[in-house]
Amino acid sequence: MADNSYDVIIIGAGFGGSSCAGLLAKRGLKVLLLDKNANAGGKAMSLSKNGFTYTPWVVIGSPVVDNVYQRMLDELGVADLATLAIPGTQGSFYKSPAGTYSRMPEAETDHLDPEIIFKWLGIPEEQQERPLEFFTNMALMEPEDVAKLDGQSFGDWITAAELPLSLYAFIVSLCDGLFMVPVEKLDAAEAIVSLQGIFIRGGGVFCEGGFGKLAEAFCEAVRRYGSDVMMGTRVRRVIIEDGKVAGIETDKGQFKAPIVISNAGLQPTVLKLVGEEHFDQDFTKHVRELEPSYSLIGYRYFLSKPVTDAPFGVVFSDDGPWTQKRLDEAAAGKGSREGVLYFEVPSNYDPNAAPEGKQMLMTGCFCPPDPDLSQEELQAWASAGEEAAFGVFPELEAAIENKDFYTTRNVSSAARDSAVAGAGGETIGLAQIVGQCGSTKPSIKAPIEGLFFVGTDAGGVGVGTQQAIDSGMNVADAVEQYHQQRGDAVW
Repeated sequence: MADNSYDVIIIGAGFGGSSCAGLLAKRGLKVLLLDKNANAGGKAMSLSKNGFTYTPWVVIGSPVVDNVYQRMLDELGVADLATLAIPGTQGSFYKSPAGTYSRMPEAETDHLDPEIIFKWLGIPEEQQERPLEFFTNMALMEPEDVAKLDGQSFGDWITAAELPLSLYAFIVSLCDGLFMVPVEKLDAAEAIVSLQGIFIRGGGVFCEGGFGKLAEAFCEAVRRYGSDVMMGTRVRRVIIEDGKVAGIETDKGQFKAPIVISNAGLQPTVLKLVGEEHFDQDFTKHVRELEPSYSLIGYRYFLSKPVTDAPFGVVFSDDGPWTQKRLDEAAAGKGSREGVLYFEVPSNYDPNAAPEGKQMLMTGCFCPPDPDLSQEELQAWASAGEEAAFGVFPELEAAIENKDFYTTRNVSSAARDSAVAGAGGETIGLAQIVGQCGSTKPSIKAPIEGLFFVGTDAGGVGVGTQQAIDSGMNVADAVEQYHQQRGDAVW
């Protein structure tokens, strides 16, 4: 066989693509993994500047205990290449109706203590019975009972619990950051599985040197198992012959394979890399109608001195959580853009992430995923978040030596081409909303023989990068089986 022939070609070295590639290479398939960027990791690649190391925007891993990051490092035999960082502390802040900020006290265990949360949020002891029952029922809910909530709105489910407003705001603010969708659209089963993980197994796991180090390790596993990785290579199209996958065309030539797995996003893959002409109209119509998650927008503040010891956190108020109505009004300029703020300080969990005596603080807040938003619109969304950041960290503004502004355009150019109007800058991928999760989540297998999807758009459950790896594991199993049934290895 020629050197440009493979068993499997994987487009995109994000967490789904790189983990899937590593697993398939370990299992003996001849794999080619490509990515248009110089660094692996997709939206969570590692970057560096003037002695600072960070991800492009706020990325917080969850859960901590039995996380898939370490499981994948161990499975691929590359635990020597990446070290997880688990700070064991956080910095969530509640903004009271009076406008004062209070930081959530630390718990003595690695899971969230409801009593500490109730006290922090000002819930009187005589009003704690219902919230405690809610926490207990949610944490102990059996998988089969969670599955029954598939297709139901998390907003409806949590509203029915009649929780105190501050507790409702805290939980929904967590979900805003976990899923980047308004609460009334969020799928209840999807949300509960992830909240169980945080409340029981802890939240807040990172990687020394940035999350991208994990994806780089997965790429090295591909090489160690004898397969190929090509970074800085843009895929122009997936080649289809006689209704089947035949390979890909890139800016560095053509490569052949009977199986192509795309980590480039379901919509860009179908509508751009493959092309609508290869699918029936009903399928392409469905693909176009799939909704993306919202985007993060914010700043990377490079500081002359540390302004907080918190490694990460969420800043919220009673009226901060997003609903679709609030988001629509804000986008139209008819409502407040002040919502939930997320922040991350890499040097507070990785001492080597900043020069001695300095600090970099990243912020992120909601923004529509349209990469073509005007500069004026982008600035309006970001300014609301910056105002909140200056409020919770009084020393921040005076300590700024430099700052980078990241937007939906950065997300789209780094990881996902825009294939549908108004989409492309989404932080996660396809939204984990009712109608797009569980039994209705897009299939990992396209209606073209040999074409598969991997990453946050299909095949996984969970939060962000861990959902992508979960997809990588599931897709690797399915593709290995498909490959064995074909029986045409190129080795």
